[in-house]
Amino acid sequence: MNSQSQEWSLRIEAVNLDHSVYDTHDISTIRGGSFMLLEVVNKLHEKIPALQPEVTGASVGLFLFSCRDENEKEKILGDVETELEKQTGQFATFVYACQPLPEKDEFAETEQRLTAECHWQQYQTLSFVLPESPAKNKWVECEMNGVRPADDTIDRSNGAVVVSGAVKERFDKGRELRDELYRKLLGETELPEMKNIQFTSDLESLASKTDGGATNEKIALIHLDGNKFGTIRAKKCYKIEDFKEFNNVVQKGIQESALKRLLTFALQPERVGFRTKNNEVRLETLMWGGDEIELIVPASQLWDTLKIFFEVASSSKPFKENPLTYSAGVVVCRHSVPILQIRRYAEQLCSIAKAASDGAPSNQFALLNMASFDAIYKNVGTFLNAYHHPATTKDFIVPFSSMSELRQNIRTIRKNFPKNKLYEIVAELKAEKDIEKIVDRALKMISNPLKESTQKAIHATTASNPNKWFLISDLWSLVDDTTHEPAI
Repeated sequence: MNSQSQEWSLRIEAVNLDHSVYDTHDISTIRGGSFMLLEVVNKLHEKIPALQPEVTGASVGLFLFSCRDENEKEKILGDVETELEKQTGQFATFVYACQPLPEKDEFAETEQRLTAECHWQQYQTLSFVLPESPAKNKWVECEMNGVRPADDTIDRSNGAVVVSGAVKERFDKGRELRDELYRKLLGETELPEMKNIQFTSDLESLASKTDGGATNEKIALIHLDGNKFGTIRAKKCYKIEDFKEFNNVVQKGIQESALKRLLTFALQPERVGFRTKNNEVRLETLMWGGDEIELIVPASQLWDTLKIFFEVASSSKPFKENPLTYSAGVVVCRHSVPILQIRRYAEQLCSIAKAASDGAPSNQFALLNMASFDAIYKNVGTFLNAYHHPATTKDFIVPFSSMSELRQNIRTIRKNFPKNKLYEIVAELKAEKDIEKIVDRALKMISNPLKESTQKAIHATTASNPNKWFLISDLWSLVDDTTHEPAI
């Protein structure tokens, strides 16, 4: 940058996402909105060469620029506003803030000022973007949004649907931008399957298994969020270079590495559970590029997906001696359950997992298995405590460090233990009765060669906490991709 020019820092942020991205149950539209914001932030400097990108991700970007006077500064900011309006003005609200670039080691306070100013601007905006002009038929509402007036249509398998322009724009871009991300991450691989790779575009095809089984037509929505990332940034980032390094470790070192490894895993010939009969990869990415990530996978692939992500995170480079870990909220349900409802449950579960390890954050997930029901009428924590009483939310948290052992133990139990006895055990626990006699009777039904290993697996999982039988019940069909079900 020119040393005679004034240097400035610029922060842009998309706000009110519940009304611009997560305002419909349609997966393609949600995905499209999320990825359009990501693309705008990542490519803004290409449209406005005066901007130098420093930290970009999800819906937030931090840039530097220099100018000789106030007029040039206003011209650059005007170009930014025009470009943001051009790219996403039909559905998204962006705010921005600008501050002089401080001395080299004093950027942390400036970053806080930029963030506070963006938040102040958000408080003064409408919740959603109003249409620029009246719709063609102002009395017809968007069938997918239910709020904006409809002025366009999209073609679905069951016929045309009338929608708002805001929905139409996102729907059209949803598949293209997701596939672009996946292909970029897999660009360096030499897998022959990459030449004609395709991905599912709806939850029905994502959830349907080729061989049926207990997890057929079930999905797992995974909401991942970094543990104390905001605190780490606040305590360890002083210079703008620190913010760049943190962002690089998170985006490149963990998230992109994990997604690339997951995609590669899904494409392996033997991983048929991750693909449809037409060889489409069954993976959705609803949120990407920031501290939070949202993935949807077939329920049968939940365990491997979490294991891959946590393995990458646990082996990643620490940031200034601070390990970067994640908590996840996981909801398993029928693919037909409204997706916005499931997102809310997963976010609450993620918060429960975070709170459980507040003193020493670690990679872990909290689970809600809704395979047998479609809605809850309280918050997730209250529901779990009541529905699985006397178990509590903590009994449904699984640390990454115990995932491999727990998986093996539940596989052993599932293979040998009579499932009807599992139902009896859960019922007795809910009635706060002793379960020892039921367990003993069930073990007597198992042949001697298998009894000892089953007994050891039960002891390892439940000896310190009998309520872990509830977790065994919820994970019964999720620890592998087999259709085996013991007879009742």
